[in-house]
Amino acid sequence: MSKIRVGIVGFGLMGQLYAEYVSRCPDAQITAIADLDKESLAKARRERGWQTYEDYLRMYDANVIDLAIVTLPDFLHREAVVKAAERRLNILVEKPFATSTADAEAMAAAVEKAGVKCMVEFFNRWSPPFFQAKKRVAANELGEIVSFAIELNDRLWVPTKMLKWAARSSPAWFLMSHTADLAFWILPERPRAVQARGVKKLLAGQGIDTYDMIEAFLDYPDGSTGRLSSSWVLPDGMPMVYELTMRIVGSKAAIDIDTSDQEVHLISHENLQHPITAWGEVLGYHVGHPYTMLRAFLDAVREGREPPITHQEGVRNTRFLSAVHESLSTGKTIQL
Repeated sequence: MSKIRVGIVGFGLMGQLYAEYVSRCPDAQITAIADLDKESLAKARRERGWQTYEDYLRMYDANVIDLAIVTLPDFLHREAVVKAAERRLNILVEKPFATSTADAEAMAAAVEKAGVKCMVEFFNRWSPPFFQAKKRVAANELGEIVSFAIELNDRLWVPTKMLKWAARSSPAWFLMSHTADLAFWILPERPRAVQARGVKKLLAGQGIDTYDMIEAFLDYPDGSTGRLSSSWVLPDGMPMVYELTMRIVGSKAAIDIDTSDQEVHLISHENLQHPITAWGEVLGYHVGHPYTMLRAFLDAVREGREPPITHQEGVRNTRFLSAVHESLSTGKTIQL
């Protein structure tokens, strides 16, 4: 069987992470990457022998890939996905699927018209702690759900140093897209309304016009409640670049998850660090949920079956986050 030819659209942090995994897959190979950074492209050509393009449309038209992994900034997904679908390429796209409902619906329409496979990168579904939560909720071990709270936060370094485009995104698009997906995947009920609150202070003071933090309060038809909270202005002295926690309270039991402490504590004379152990390379193998997610999509493409996460789930996620932003701008509770 011939290998799946993979092209990376946007060779940043996540694009490089996925490229390293695919480069060791027995049934897939990186054949091309597209990025605007000429230095990164030159290094990829020199060290890996990959074909490189400054324009991803030229990569699409070169007939050198079967699958596009789109890891562009949040607000640039629409054209990359639509044009890939029009060329009958299978697509893995970073979260959020899109940053407007109109973009998400246009992307979904293109995917469905072309009949290609498209999956959204909600890789926390493959994280063992959250899979445990889903399994125990489904088995009714927690009983009737009363409330839940999920937080995903970043250091200030992320919107000020790591991302050049933070003003074109928000903590909801960049972070809450993950936690909203977890809530909708793990919990049996769908929310009926959302009210959001946010703070614009620290980043705006540095000329970055976006929210410091956003909280979304969810009401459910059965009377239960939920809270999603995301901030990306935590002090840079935090032991990890991110923190992710979940608490679900039920009538029989509660479940707590804290992925911020990943078991290794590196203590120097300057600081305390929690190195990431949830994913990485171990004895020559890539382990962890981002890689397992990608493996699941490659298997779906190779076997010709529906991906584990469909583009329509990406559309629903975008609709919810759009409602969060509408509530922020109007101060109203938005019916879902």
